[in-house]
Amino acid sequence: KRKKHGAAFPIILAKHFINIYSKTGDTILDPFAGVGTTLDAANILKRHSIGIELNDTFIELFNQGIDPKDGINANDFRRIMVQDSALNLNKHIPDNSIDFILTSPPYSNLLNKIRENFADKDYKGNPYKNQSRKLAKPYSKHDEDFGNVSYEDYLNKMKELFLLLYKASKEGTYNAWVVRDYRDIENNIPYVNLHVDIINVARQTGWVMWDFVIWDQSNQRKLVRLGGNKSRRFYFNIGHSLILIFRKNIKGEKFWWN
Repeated sequence: KRKKHGAAFPIILAKHFINIYSKTGDTILDPFAGVGTTLDAANILKRHSIGIELNDTFIELFNQGIDPKDGINANDFRRIMVQDSALNLNKHIPDNSIDFILTSPPYSNLLNKIRENFADKDYKGNPYKNQSRKLAKPYSKHDEDFGNVSYEDYLNKMKELFLLLYKASKEGTYNAWVVRDYRDIENNIPYVNLHVDIINVARQTGWVMWDFVIWDQSNQRKLVRLGGNKSRRFYFNIGHSLILIFRKNIKGEKFWWN
């Protein structure tokens, strides 16, 4: 089901961060749940979980259950998927009830910009043989989908969402976001610094920037040439994602740097 999604992170990554930032019996939230990778990992690790998702097809895939290859379903723990916009999560989740958040949001309207043949040549301009890479497609046509709005509107929606996540989280909750910067060649923008903009939005809403992890995916991504020889515009394919870790601090908490 993750392959059918096209842009889901692997369950081993979800398990890794859920193990670090939560404990048995905690409640895990994914506001952009997709096919439910976060929820599956949480259940296998004996955590309750709730996901918010708009896409009908993704929810149908989630409802197929946990693949036995991923782990054993822990039936005593809730695994709930709600079909709605992430901006309505306060209708489904009480304040101060979430112990850990793990998600990968749409990267603004990136998926609406990808050309089918963008990776059909290597960095020397030679065609790839037996090109079989399937590119992720836009998640939905919903007006509420964060992937169908301008970049400015996207960041405004993100600010609203981070405020809602702050209210839904307990003090001390960690909030992990898997994101990737990208290029908007169509609008002559060589580098969209998405992770920095998300960090700034999160900090404006009270979240503390806590940690930063680089997830190297270069073995999964081909080195491609974007632009022609004559243009002298050459870019590396972005071969990594960034995992941003935020925290809702505990009132009165003291740190060694205070």
